[in-house]
Amino acid sequence: MKKMLRALISATVVLFGLVPALAAQDFDFKTLDKLAASAKSATNVTLNGFLLQLAVGALGSDNDKDAASLKSAVSRLKGIYVRAYEFDKTGQYSESDVAPLRAMLKQPRWQAVVDVREEKEWTQVYLLQTTDNKLGGLAVVSTEPTALTVVYVDGEMNLDELMKLTGSLGIPHLKVTKTDNSKSKKSGK
Repeated sequence: MKKMLRALISATVVLFGLVPALAAQDFDFKTLDKLAASAKSATNVTLNGFLLQLAVGALGSDNDKDAASLKSAVSRLKGIYVRAYEFDKTGQYSESDVAPLRAMLKQPRWQAVVDVREEKEWTQVYLLQTTDNKLGGLAVVSTEPTALTVVYVDGEMNLDELMKLTGSLGIPHLKVTKTDNSKSKKSGK
């Protein structure tokens, strides 16, 4: 999961300017929601625009810098949706449960920016570009033999705003790490 999150941030930083609005109803979570019955743990975050504003409103006053910053980041979002499941054993969910979501993300309006396969783990990150070249959505699909995580942030945002949202409202905490490529170029690596 940590590898996936690092890849997500790196791809967003590098490809931020490369990514038509999508309504949350285009994401059909019904096939995923049925997995909760067989999961040993299940996380379901569904914050549409109204609930999102309500949740942010409960965070504190505008005099609180953190609350004000989070409110600003959420102001243009339409929704945050997270589904995360952990299973006792392999085979309690199948690729066919995730296939409709992956197919929807192959539509031209989505840009795949990360596709990492390591042994039996598969993580994909997609960005959605608005008509005025802003980030209009972000989707992450991560599968492991005994875990499945899908994160969808719907709405206009920039990288700074995305970083403000991490660790809040069901979005996993993301950490940006900078690498110094000048050292490896000098040493010939």
